[in-house]
Amino acid sequence: MKERWNRIVPLLAVPLFLHATSASAESCEETLKRVESLYNKTVASCGGDPASDCSGLLIRGTHRADPAKGQKWDVWNPSPKAVELGTFAASYMRADGISYEDPGMSTQNGYIITPVDMVRDPENPVHVYCAFPNDAWTDFRDDRGCGNNKNTSPTEAVCQAMAPPITNVNAWVAHFTKFNNNRQQDQLQCGFNMRNPMSSQDRVNAFQNFMGARRVINTREFQTQTELRLGNPKTDELPILAFFYSDSRGLNDALANQRDYKAKTGKDRNIVKIDFPRTPTAKATFSCMQTAAPPAQQFCEKYIESSTWVQRDDPKLGPKTWSLEVVPTACGRAIKDDQTDRMFAELYNKHKNDEQWRQYSVNGGSLRRQLACHLAATFDGKPVRNKPEWNLEPARPYVDQATAVAQRCNPY
Repeated sequence: MKERWNRIVPLLAVPLFLHATSASAESCEETLKRVESLYNKTVASCGGDPASDCSGLLIRGTHRADPAKGQKWDVWNPSPKAVELGTFAASYMRADGISYEDPGMSTQNGYIITPVDMVRDPENPVHVYCAFPNDAWTDFRDDRGCGNNKNTSPTEAVCQAMAPPITNVNAWVAHFTKFNNNRQQDQLQCGFNMRNPMSSQDRVNAFQNFMGARRVINTREFQTQTELRLGNPKTDELPILAFFYSDSRGLNDALANQRDYKAKTGKDRNIVKIDFPRTPTAKATFSCMQTAAPPAQQFCEKYIESSTWVQRDDPKLGPKTWSLEVVPTACGRAIKDDQTDRMFAELYNKHKNDEQWRQYSVNGGSLRRQLACHLAATFDGKPVRNKPEWNLEPARPYVDQATAVAQRCNPY
């Protein structure tokens, strides 16, 4: 995505209610069924509207902001470039030959957008402005990301406005393959317009042409995702169906995005794993976030992603209590009891000489107990090991495991 309606529902000014009716409390298994149903639904249209309104998956791969670089954003809100263009980029995939091997943009996580027909008040849907069968470097295009690419000498327009107009699959493929040996092939393609004042039928036809063209080029372009431009949502109002990760490298960011989204919007959204197809003829598969242990005798290369000392006010230990904020790796989150010592040893070797650790060395065993509690306990139906960060305090007393669990892994 290279930093990438006539049925348009009026965007009413509706306040964001943070109660149970707006926040999804469904199980991951229920979310998974919706995701799989959309992916496997291969309709040509949604009644009188484009197939994107009720089928397929609208996906955006994301990178979290890096405060060390002065970055500050939430992945579900429009980026500065999206604000400039008035649209943001996403990709589309479906079981019937519209596929690609990863989310693109060197990402391993992101979110799935709720399609128009599944959005319920008080959320507002986002609508497709234009659809490109292949990644089109749309951040460099005018006309809301749908038109001319400033990197190319020829002038591109939406397909229907090209000279001559490109209004069917064969015409699009002929235009695209004309540039087979041109390094700018993707930037020279046109996208199918899907905006007002087009009729509903014209929008249906446009998306059918997009899907048909992708199927034709899918084998050759399998390593590259499709690209759509969608109208920007209001701040914190993007209708997210689920967060996702595609391999273990993306799990921690997916957990952090889930946590931040809940904090900002009050909405619970589940995390699903997408195993993207490995060949053009294969299909993607989906599962709920897994914490299954690695096979016996296979140890994690790394158990701890990061660990940092922070000071927090604690209701039992007092103000400015030193806490070790630990972020396990995906492998570390999945271990069984027989690897607890290995995980703790990694933490011990990193921090044993820290003043905070040594100051409370008398309670050294408590840190391991707290770590073991995070691996073993389940609170409110949720495994503690899935928390984005684990906070371990050296000042806590050593207690038995039952007491640690009873005190929610915070013995006092």
